[in-house]
Amino acid sequence: MAKREEDTLKYERVLNALKSRIQDGTYAAGTLLPSQHQLVTEFDVSRPTVIEALRLLRQEGLIETQTGRGSFVRGKVPAITEQRSYPGQRLLDESESDSSAELLQAGIVVAPLKVATLLEIPPGTKAFLRQYVISDQGGPIELVSAWFPLDLVAGTKLSSPEPLDEGIRRHLYGRKRLRLDHAVERTLSRAATPDEATVLGIEAGAPVLNLVVTGHDSAGHARQLVDAVLPGDRHELRDVYPLS
Repeated sequence: MAKREEDTLKYERVLNALKSRIQDGTYAAGTLLPSQHQLVTEFDVSRPTVIEALRLLRQEGLIETQTGRGSFVRGKVPAITEQRSYPGQRLLDESESDSSAELLQAGIVVAPLKVATLLEIPPGTKAFLRQYVISDQGGPIELVSAWFPLDLVAGTKLSSPEPLDEGIRRHLYGRKRLRLDHAVERTLSRAATPDEATVLGIEAGAPVLNLVVTGHDSAGHARQLVDAVLPGDRHELRDVYPLS
């Protein structure tokens, strides 16, 4: 029993020290934590002790561990429930090739006011738009407009006429080393515009669901936006959550 209490004190000491450094800004959002080996040496503890401390930090949402790279300090994100589902995450993680997307356009345009506001760029600023439609056997089911600040486009495949073979989040990290730390998701019901109705094969003014997801970096800045329009009669919103 005494040894178990001693082990507990050891990992709590490591846990509290790392948590304090995160909270006081010593390890700022996006910072790579020292390696397990470095932490073992610094705190004079065993590797399992360090692993347990890091596990608890992940559980509290303070860090994110990437295989082969290490543990990073996360930005401040709203508390979430593990059982909830997030439709917008699919838009960030699903590849165009997996969803059988048909590319409609990929180029530089003046960002609409809503897009400029959510991307935190000045009104009238140009941005990069990658727009595609997803269909099933019954016809078009989703019109997706992915918006990016111009500084993110160079060195990526965003302007390619071919479907992307990986999700937006993975692509931006692989090509630009940009880690999207968290997302803000908005869902509203509205009438389809004439252009949206034409692409989706519905009547102008028909009800649609509009799912808007902004991806933010660890400092909280919006770096990417996906605006998806879904025919209201072909989709439903479903969630699961505890009542206790």
